[in-house]
Amino acid sequence: MTYSPAIPNRFDENLIPVKIRESYFEEYIGLTPLTSFMGTSPQSAIQVFEIKSGEGTSYRVSSRNELDYENPIMGFNQASGAEQQVEILYDEIRIDLRRFVDQLMGTTLVKQMTPIDVYNTLRPLLLNVTRRNLVKSMLDAATIDLYIPAVNGPSENRCVYAGAKHSAKITEAVKDMTGSTPDKNGLSVDHIRELKRLAVSGGTKYEIEAKIRPVEIKTKKGFPEELYVYLIDTNSYQSLVKDPAWDKFVYRGVIQGDNQPEGLSGARYRGMVEGVMIYECPELARYRVKGSTGNNIASWNLFLGAQALGIVWAKRPWFEMEHRDFNLNVAMAVCEMRGQKALCFASRQDKNKVIEKGLIHSFVQIA
Repeated sequence: MTYSPAIPNRFDENLIPVKIRESYFEEYIGLTPLTSFMGTSPQSAIQVFEIKSGEGTSYRVSSRNELDYENPIMGFNQASGAEQQVEILYDEIRIDLRRFVDQLMGTTLVKQMTPIDVYNTLRPLLLNVTRRNLVKSMLDAATIDLYIPAVNGPSENRCVYAGAKHSAKITEAVKDMTGSTPDKNGLSVDHIRELKRLAVSGGTKYEIEAKIRPVEIKTKKGFPEELYVYLIDTNSYQSLVKDPAWDKFVYRGVIQGDNQPEGLSGARYRGMVEGVMIYECPELARYRVKGSTGNNIASWNLFLGAQALGIVWAKRPWFEMEHRDFNLNVAMAVCEMRGQKALCFASRQDKNKVIEKGLIHSFVQIA
């Protein structure tokens, strides 16, 4: 019997071996390294706590207010009955068990059909999904877990709207913005200065609320230099670089600063404005807010001081495996017992309301 190909000079494709590349091309994630802001020191922007087995599923974080320094007891005035009481406040972080699970069917058959080690790719994939969830959970805790933009928004002492008046609804303030360039309602050096002013003053008036503690305090010739962190959406950064004042700060940072962009290029560090270290955070694009009329869009950026967020681990991520159907199917999971929260304590203005400990919300127009 003779073989007659359907097309001249064409072989039977079913008889030709198929070459398969022995490794995957991997999707690029590029996560913002929030872990660099985590720590147990009082200066850490993200406070890390650990609890052991048997210690419950929540963690209480306490805060102590300073005493009144403006009204001492003078001369022979009576002191008895005029004593101050130390004010201790607390916030609570609840933890839960979270899992990401994947399954590989027919492992022995898969290994026979392909040279790619499908089974061992599960572990790095699960590690990546855990890292991504950690970043999202922390950003959720600082934004949508605190406020629903169309219902309620931050206090005017913990929020700056670029070029718009403060509103109880974020969407209403965004509606009134008039342009996305830095000379209007986009991100500018002046907006960053306003965030810094709110932090060091404690609010719109001096010490109307507790001041924001810096993430780092350096001393130069006996004078303190207070440093803060500002996480910005990528579109906000596009506005900032159009501000003529920004060029001056970037140029000075390259010459003088310890943290100039060239030295931290791998950390999405973009420069520093008067003690405010600026980091590009593409994940913030998830939290953009539309104005109530739907015309304007604003980035929801985050200004962080010390103790802005808290994260509690009862058990760090670990792997579990389960074999099914006579060991032919394998399920693998990465498990974790964690909780996170933006730390909030009672407001000085109203003890029945809470206010952020080390976080200021920043809204700038991008479209």
